[in-house]
Amino acid sequence: MRRILLVLLALILAPVPSLYAQRPTDVIKWSAKAPSTSVNAGGIVKVQLTADVEEGWHLYALTQPPDGPPPLMVAVAKGQPFSVNVKDIDAPAPTVAVDPNFNTETQFYEGKTTMTVPLAAARDAKAGKHTVPIEVTFQACSDRMCLRPFTQALPVDVTITAGARKEK
Repeated sequence: MRRILLVLLALILAPVPSLYAQRPTDVIKWSAKAPSTSVNAGGIVKVQLTADVEEGWHLYALTQPPDGPPPLMVAVAKGQPFSVNVKDIDAPAPTVAVDPNFNTETQFYEGKTTMTVPLAAARDAKAGKHTVPIEVTFQACSDRMCLRPFTQALPVDVTITAGARKEK
């Protein structure tokens, strides 16, 4: 009986790693929203991509230089009739400061950050409703630690109404 009590006590007092480990999606909540209007094949639809960063954490920017942590990346899953030109993403100016985790100047966002992502439909995309998985790859850090980089897919529904218009 005493042995059983000791085993139970050890189980109760033992730390459970999964309760303490944080995942990137625990500290940064992503959402994506496409407008309800449709787009012609070959056209562009502007998707609102929002990161809600938990207090005490930050998210590195699209413009993060290569000598530090990995920058935010936005793409569309392979095999989709859509693409993202990262240079055309409209994002707010990031905060620029030295990050103690990397001992270098970094560019990052804190709090709630929304950016506009132009999603280009292929000229040969079929008419109809498409669920487009926008993939965001990001790293979240606090002033003491960084979580591993992570890729999260955010599905948005886009309706293509017709083929691309022919140039005259």
